[in-house]
Amino acid sequence: MFKAKTYRVSAPYSGAPGPALAVARTALLSLGFELTDTLPTGLSARGPGMHSNQQPELLGVSIIHLEVGKSSIDAVAELGAAARMRAFIYLFPPGLLLFMFLVFKLSGMDVSWVHGLWILPWFVLSPWMGGMFERRSMRAVDRLVNGMAQSDPDASHKT
Repeated sequence: MFKAKTYRVSAPYSGAPGPALAVARTALLSLGFELTDTLPTGLSARGPGMHSNQQPELLGVSIIHLEVGKSSIDAVAELGAAARMRAFIYLFPPGLLLFMFLVFKLSGMDVSWVHGLWILPWFVLSPWMGGMFERRSMRAVDRLVNGMAQSDPDASHKT
């Protein structure tokens, strides 16, 4: 359920690898990614992680491999940070509820199972919010690859 999803995407590209990889390198380094492997036709990077939904969506990617071929740009992204956020969204509300029950019981307050109904909305919200992290991260990878594909300086002369 909380396993990191692998996302693959490609975009047509017939230019030189240098400009496309420069776009990717700039975008990834500006977000705190660490380049783990750089080749003339590709690169690999490890993400810093995601800690809130207020961060850029590309941070949902934990590892990304980009390859510029003769006719396309291919990306393989592991959405590990998005999977960790999904796990947090699923597990935090029940954990908080159990903690509160324990604190209330230890302080001598009456606690009823009815108070557990507070968690019911999370059974709907958790899957929706957890999936949102993955969908946003996949769209961010799409935008990165499309931005790389638009970096071809000769593209304006092609039809």
